[in-house]
Amino acid sequence: MRVLIVEDEPVIQKGLVKMVQRYPVSFTAIYTADDGEAALETIQKLEPHLVLTDLRMKRMDGLDLCERIHRDYSHVQVAVISGYNDFQYAQRAMAYGVKRYLLKPVLQQDVHDMLRELISGMTGSIIPVHKYVDWAEQLEQHIWLLQRDETNRLLDDRETSGLFEGLNVFSMDAVLNDCLQMIVDRLERRGWKPQSRCCGDVKAANTKKETMLAFVAIINGILAELQLTRKGNYKDPVEEAKAFIDKHLAEDVSLEEVAKRVGLARTYFSALFKKMTGETFVHYRIRRRMEEARRLLAVPTMTISDISIHVGYEDYPHFTKTFKNLVGVSPSEYRASFGIE
Repeated sequence: MRVLIVEDEPVIQKGLVKMVQRYPVSFTAIYTADDGEAALETIQKLEPHLVLTDLRMKRMDGLDLCERIHRDYSHVQVAVISGYNDFQYAQRAMAYGVKRYLLKPVLQQDVHDMLRELISGMTGSIIPVHKYVDWAEQLEQHIWLLQRDETNRLLDDRETSGLFEGLNVFSMDAVLNDCLQMIVDRLERRGWKPQSRCCGDVKAANTKKETMLAFVAIINGILAELQLTRKGNYKDPVEEAKAFIDKHLAEDVSLEEVAKRVGLARTYFSALFKKMTGETFVHYRIRRRMEEARRLLAVPTMTISDISIHVGYEDYPHFTKTFKNLVGVSPSEYRASFGIE
């Protein structure tokens, strides 16, 4: 959801921005303008969902701005924050569809209460955030694994109808943009960033169906870009996990860490890993560490204690015991078989 703050006093403008930033529900963007004309340009280009405006400003004042918004952008929610305690101002502002009128100086709680009311008015009720967070996380996981059928299932009308029930088209646009940002952020944390974003943010259309189709197009674009990045090859989560473990043998990486890395739930990843490899995560890591230790023991310049640390064992006795249990001889005996003292 995007917010535009229209205020010609720099100090007050910065203060309002901070108050909005501290609101518990984060906004995708907070824009600012110094007067009504600049605000209209921003509205035309960036389509904010909420506008908080002062009344007396240069070029175009707040009341004229409210009138233009009411006439040309009736879907935008508007609140006035002004220092003029004049009933006529308030009356005219309300006639232009203004939902709230606050008098300066305003407290942070006043601004937060106002935002809560405006958002509630847009959605019909407070959006249960967990619903679309869970949905976005599932989408991102299927995208990362290039599971197109599962992705399409989550985007199907029968799946999404209940998710957006009760929202108008502009509220749905705000929610979908939040979801898109969450998906991109999670993909970036995995080390891959979509380059094009396939035409950027979702744009609110005339109907909810058209808005969803625009979102689906962006998701399909991200899927296609990821597939091209991988040259069309499916990224097997177990093979990815094994490669990660092998690269970090010296580190005490946990099952949870690797599961998160490949985008799977801990319990599901554990079961899948054992099914596909025939051994548990812990046993695989131990075996690979000992295989690496055997390779390094054939290098005369490395001491056994250095090798122990290199494969993730700070405790030397633990290393020697583990090695003997798996290989059948101690590290020193194994090294001696190469004629290395």
